[in-house]
Amino acid sequence: MNLKITSVAVIAIFLAVSFLPGISNASSPPLGAQPSTLPAIPYLYGGTVYNITSSNWTTYFDDIYNNRAIVTFNWSGNATEDLIIFDLSYTGLNPYGVQVVEKLSEIGTPSLANFTIAFNETKSMSSQIKGYTNIQALNAGSYPGFSWSLPKIKKPATQYTYITILVALIASIFVLYFMFNRKR
Repeated sequence: MNLKITSVAVIAIFLAVSFLPGISNASSPPLGAQPSTLPAIPYLYGGTVYNITSSNWTTYFDDIYNNRAIVTFNWSGNATEDLIIFDLSYTGLNPYGVQVVEKLSEIGTPSLANFTIAFNETKSMSSQIKGYTNIQALNAGSYPGFSWSLPKIKKPATQYTYITILVALIASIFVLYFMFNRKR
């Protein structure tokens, strides 16, 4: 009898621990529609205030984030691609956007060449997504500035974890079946 109770307790604990990662992920908030124009973001370089205008943002997104040679995920098909840089209200920057603009303020004017340098200097920094750098998050189809953004393309290690859990679950059921159904 104690063996049955112990077995059931082990299975219950195993199942609870197996589902904790899925339960602990924060859900994605509702994403609003993109505005027709993006806000101008001011920054200081060499004592001069520069503004990154809506047309600058469009150029940056088209030439960097939508360039498959730089970012492998197809962001151009995503209606909310501007959330890569902006917060949910599209009026300010998310943490990744702040990183990029801070780097840009160390480099120079809001040109495509300078933005590309700022992008390259921030791509290996840690994103808000646990275990991903900014470029890894972008390549996986998630917004690096939001911790709730789940990668659309999972890392191989994550996929192997789920496979391992599934195999362990099947193996434990198999072992318990034969343990409780053996002839005495």
